Amino acid sequence: MRVHDLLDHWAQRFPDEVYVDDGTRALTWGEMQEWTRRVGAWLAETLNPGDRFAVLDRNSLEMIALYFGASRAGVVPVPLNFRLAPQEWKYIVEDAGCALAVVHEDYEHALTSVVPHVAASVVRDDRETRLRFADDVAAHPAVDIDRDVSDEQIYHQMYTSGTTGKPKGAMVTHRAACTNAFQIQLALDANRKRTLCVMPLFHAGAALQVLAYTAGGCSIRVVRDFDRANVLRAMSDLRIQLLTLAPAMIQDMVADPLVAELDFSDLDLMVYGSAPMAVEVVKKAMDVFGCDFAQAYGMTESCAVATILAPDDHHRALRSDPGILASAGRPVVGTALRIVSRDGSILPAGSVGEVLVRGPQLMSGYWGLDEATRSALEGGWLRTGDAGYLDEEGFLYISDRVKDMIISGGENIYPREIEEVLFTLEGVADVAVIGVPSERWGESPIAIVVPRPGTELSSDDVLGHCRANLARFKCPIEVIFVDSLPRSAIGKVLKRDLRAPYWQGLTRAVN
Repeated sequence: MRVHDLLDHWAQRFPDEVYVDDGTRALTWGEMQEWTRRVGAWLAETLNPGDRFAVLDRNSLEMIALYFGASRAGVVPVPLNFRLAPQEWKYIVEDAGCALAVVHEDYEHALTSVVPHVAASVVRDDRETRLRFADDVAAHPAVDIDRDVSDEQIYHQMYTSGTTGKPKGAMVTHRAACTNAFQIQLALDANRKRTLCVMPLFHAGAALQVLAYTAGGCSIRVVRDFDRANVLRAMSDLRIQLLTLAPAMIQDMVADPLVAELDFSDLDLMVYGSAPMAVEVVKKAMDVFGCDFAQAYGMTESCAVATILAPDDHHRALRSDPGILASAGRPVVGTALRIVSRDGSILPAGSVGEVLVRGPQLMSGYWGLDEATRSALEGGWLRTGDAGYLDEEGFLYISDRVKDMIISGGENIYPREIEEVLFTLEGVADVAVIGVPSERWGESPIAIVVPRPGTELSSDDVLGHCRANLARFKCPIEVIFVDSLPRSAIGKVLKRDLRAPYWQGLTRAVN
């Protein structure tokens, strides 16, 4: 099964029902099928099977059309995080070997200035051109492309950073993506619902959310940017039944006085993921919205979802077992978990170790990185880099991170990447970046800096350097100057010692 088969199934059954809209344009299943055939024909004329192309936009109908059109053409979209700095886009585009970029006009100049050798097809904000993002796409026939796309071919390549600070392209096949979509559907029973697409579509979780809801024949309202009040009003006015949000979004929404004025009686299910959510916030959200809740845990390398804390688990937590709300749930169908020690030994229930995942939704590997792939997929098990434990019932509890990754508002931040930027600032002798608790974002990065003797270095110098070289969400919120960093006997910075004072009194080392 290929990704576009999911769209074609519902286009055959309900061609005249609205599949997706953005508040201005509405497309039926049949219209989206026709459009994506044109997109696929254009891509097939432009690119060879297996070629990569970059996609840079905020949430839009065009992004969804590109995912399905690429599936038809057997080419591979490489979505770019619009929040990254141009130099970060440049690295990804060049690493993936993209010869084409489909880019919204808001980002056209910034992208083409760093990769001028890449052909750009520009998405214009012209609402009169209802079914196309470029004239050349509309000129192509809406027919099936004569390309033998198998379900073992790569569907998309999403970049996720590693401890080295350099992003790695996780390759996900059609089979893995479709499997994960059905795994999510089976766990949530989210069929034929009215839903919002709020999470950014460059993110693995959001892309698979759309795929899962497409598999279930849902009608999707695409929200270009998250605005708390607008999303709340849309939930009420459009009688939304289902949506997926990041914990920071939910936390903002439940605190808004506007919720008391709106009607959420049609809301059946709210799914949260991409970062942990405090138990008290979960309880408050369940009270405010009066609907079922589910939590999804996973990562780009697991396509999107590995475990789900189902609605029934949330109800059980409120009745008798509140501790379950701190868990990430149990594996989705066909998926297994294992907790291992540093030497690879399998640990019993209750013992903390690294979380390993095995299942049909795992990535095929990292693009061009054979050694990193072997390390990440050792023996068919994905090493998540998360530390946690399983209880006797198979619920997974995440207690810390094996790697140094910080999750802030659902975005992965890797301290090494920030540290490498700061080491290029004159006057920095040593630096460590750690994550500290944040009520709003879960975690936020701070920089602990050792100045070079005899230099004058201010917080403004450090933060200004970060802002010039990194996406804003990666920039530290605070700079602390110290005389030295604690190190082990072999010279490794003891980040656990640096983190400890900030996490005292909390039950786990992620917020």
